[in-house]
Amino acid sequence: MNIKNKIDDLSSAPKVVTIGNFDGVHKGHQSLINKACDIASKNEFESLVFTFDILPEEIFNHHKFQRLYSNPLKYKYINSFDIDTLLSIDFHLMKDFSATYFCEEILLKQLNTKYLVIGDNFKFGKGRKGNIEKLREYEHSNDFHLIIPKLEQYENKNISSTRIRKLINDGKFIDVENCLGRKYIIEGTVTHGEKLGRKLGYPTANISLDYDYPLDGIYFSQVSLDNKKYYALSSVGNKPTFNGTKKLLEVFILDFNEDIYGSKIEVSFLELMRRQIKFSDEDALIKQMNEDHKYAIINSKNYGI
Repeated sequence: MNIKNKIDDLSSAPKVVTIGNFDGVHKGHQSLINKACDIASKNEFESLVFTFDILPEEIFNHHKFQRLYSNPLKYKYINSFDIDTLLSIDFHLMKDFSATYFCEEILLKQLNTKYLVIGDNFKFGKGRKGNIEKLREYEHSNDFHLIIPKLEQYENKNISSTRIRKLINDGKFIDVENCLGRKYIIEGTVTHGEKLGRKLGYPTANISLDYDYPLDGIYFSQVSLDNKKYYALSSVGNKPTFNGTKKLLEVFILDFNEDIYGSKIEVSFLELMRRQIKFSDEDALIKQMNEDHKYAIINSKNYGI
């Protein structure tokens, strides 16, 4: 898969295009990508996923918006499909384009779109004035074929990134896995922290978060490191007992004592154990951490260790 960040860098080949944020690359997104790949293969066209490295919500609703994935993780999952090209651009560059301009200048002239694969809730153009009816005009003019696969559902409700964010926030990780088609993961590089965990008897791997994710609490989790898997306690929050302000991911890996600073790790979230709360003092916090540790040991045995 070729990754491009500028429309001008694309080939002139006829394309099958699917467009969206693709945050989560969930089963609904996967349906669109698979359909685009299938059509491209049958017609010997180039398949292209058109997405954004800065998402619309991060511009218009940046104080409240929470991502599911970082860009590298999103690219990784998109790359698992047979896509020829991934175009990921800053939405700032597109936000003022009218729906007509987007169709005629971007889709037709610059992308050379022959098939457009989208969900039936697709909106585009300034003020989100572009819709399916607008795209039908170009299909009727034989400019491109419009393909709208049926939306994927789980428990009789449409799968969406918004729904998945709520499921994660509610700690319903089995439902999350059924919507994503995989466990929910955050990845990052282990950095030096304040070493408060070590002081409290629970040394943690600290991972800086580039985005705000729909997580806040103590989680039973699984860590992937150097192709090995370990169970862990993961804390996502701002350390309220110590009046912290920055949201961090801290991971205490069970039965593990190695220097992994600078290592890249994946954290899979399995269960929400409790929310972040402010304890009266360090002793009260340590007492709760001991209880969390006991729970994690017992639960790891339930998962097969």
